[in-house]
Amino acid sequence: MRSQIVLSRLHVLSRILATPRICRSPTTASYVPLRLSSESSVVTINDVTKQLKKPKHPELVPVGYLSEELPQSMLKHLRWLLQKDQLGQDVFLIGPPGPLRRLLALSYLQLTKREVEFVTLTRDTTDTDLKQRREIRGGTSFYHDQNAVRAAVEGRVLVLEGIEKAERNVLPVLNNLLENREMQLEDGRLLISSSRYDKLIQEHSQEELDRMNLVRVDEDFRVIALGLPSPPYQGHPLDPPLRSRFQARDVSSLPYK
Repeated sequence: MRSQIVLSRLHVLSRILATPRICRSPTTASYVPLRLSSESSVVTINDVTKQLKKPKHPELVPVGYLSEELPQSMLKHLRWLLQKDQLGQDVFLIGPPGPLRRLLALSYLQLTKREVEFVTLTRDTTDTDLKQRREIRGGTSFYHDQNAVRAAVEGRVLVLEGIEKAERNVLPVLNNLLENREMQLEDGRLLISSSRYDKLIQEHSQEELDRMNLVRVDEDFRVIALGLPSPPYQGHPLDPPLRSRFQARDVSSLPYK
């Protein structure tokens, strides 16, 4: 009986030894490092390419955030942002406290030469801070467009930092802007999406649309939200309708190498 067990074990051992060893894992063998190629009119990260437009206001394009040699982890994030930008989707960068999320967003905007409008959300932020403020100049009262309105009309990127701190009265404004690209302004104008505006311009003249106070939201308008996971950090959990408007990505600490 023992001899049969020994022979069986020897047979199994001989088959194991006869199997050729794998020098490296399939994951390592198929790994292809990301490469960044940036020119004056095009940016390419491996298989993702984006045509660049000349900014109307170069002073609004971030500078000084990109380094000459980017780590692979940073290139993965930039490639993901490039994909979502090509698809016309808004993104939500979530991660622990620190400057990494802001650095990643501004690095991408510098890479793609996009103009930026920055809004920091706090508990005191109201819908007026996103829409328009009434100002008095020379004894005359008028409405001044805020960052979100300027970004939508001019086709810039709106960076919202601290979105987990947004109060309930601000969420409907953000949700309507993200989902429908619409916003009702205090001066009577109505921002509408580019696709809807282009359909109306085929049926009505430009003067008629101006009389209806309709303003076209540029098709290049994008939103990058920066926030902390809540819980465990302080803040309000994002409502499901607002959360579904974003393509989220977890941004953890970058490696030292």
